[in-house]
Amino acid sequence: MSEVNILLSAIAGDIGFGAGRILRSWGWLGEIHGVDLHSLHPGPVIFDKVGIAPPATATPYLKWLENYVTRHEVQIFIPTSEAELALFAAKNLSSINGAKILINSPGTISVSLDKLACMSFLAEKGLAVPDNGLVGEADPKLFPVIVKPRFGRGGRGVKRINSKSEFKKRAIKGEVWQEYLSPEDGEYTCAIYRGNHNQTRTLSLKRELHYGSTSRGEVVFDTEIDRYLTQIAEALNVNGAINVQLRLTNRGPRLFEINPRLSSTLVFRDKMGFQDLRWWLADALGTHQTPPLAEVSRPAVGTQFFRGSTEYIIHP
Repeated sequence: MSEVNILLSAIAGDIGFGAGRILRSWGWLGEIHGVDLHSLHPGPVIFDKVGIAPPATATPYLKWLENYVTRHEVQIFIPTSEAELALFAAKNLSSINGAKILINSPGTISVSLDKLACMSFLAEKGLAVPDNGLVGEADPKLFPVIVKPRFGRGGRGVKRINSKSEFKKRAIKGEVWQEYLSPEDGEYTCAIYRGNHNQTRTLSLKRELHYGSTSRGEVVFDTEIDRYLTQIAEALNVNGAINVQLRLTNRGPRLFEINPRLSSTLVFRDKMGFQDLRWWLADALGTHQTPPLAEVSRPAVGTQFFRGSTEYIIHP
């Protein structure tokens, strides 16, 4: 196995930091770099080198990234913020100064990040989606509904609206509304990996949320959900890892959001054997350049996971 230098972004967040923890636990050969907009994070505990990056929305970002990749001889860049994904998709970038960007196709990213376009696209492909529309253009007739920004993640700006009068007061023109999916205890976060050979692997986790993040959950296998996830992967022509959030209703599974990237449960998944980060790197580099792949097996149904806390001390 040759040494491969890797750069991860947004390491103050759980996805970037979690990916760094996974790479470190594998005994990755080569330097593991991590950057964020600030230095107030425990990155030095995990990463060989840490740095401060400009925002992806700022003009200097791409030039800064080109310089960083060249200066540190980075071969793989793993962006974990949606602002970066949107930028790379818009510019159709899959590499930068010779470093491969671990990213889905521009079409997959742009459709997934636009909550209205995502629902329309999948409905056109014959998949069942919640009733939805754009506030101010096609308002709902039945309540309750969920209203949220057309772009964005992590539950920011999401609100439940129970009546037409409340909708008129609280819904903002340009936001997206979706029918409220029940039951509340039927929520799943689902990982999908579809690699170079178009073989789809899925993992469904029945979850509980705490302040917008998955706090605990359990591995389940439901034939209907698995088929639904496979259809989503094929419709979007996924080549890499995505995360689908859905509820299992009395009409079957209905997604309400797609994240076209690794998700915040990636460390849980890796520990259980669903190692989508490793598979993605293997496809990008060739298995001879990555830590050897463990035998792929579906985590046992009933496996539980819990998000705890860990203390990090960085001495001056």
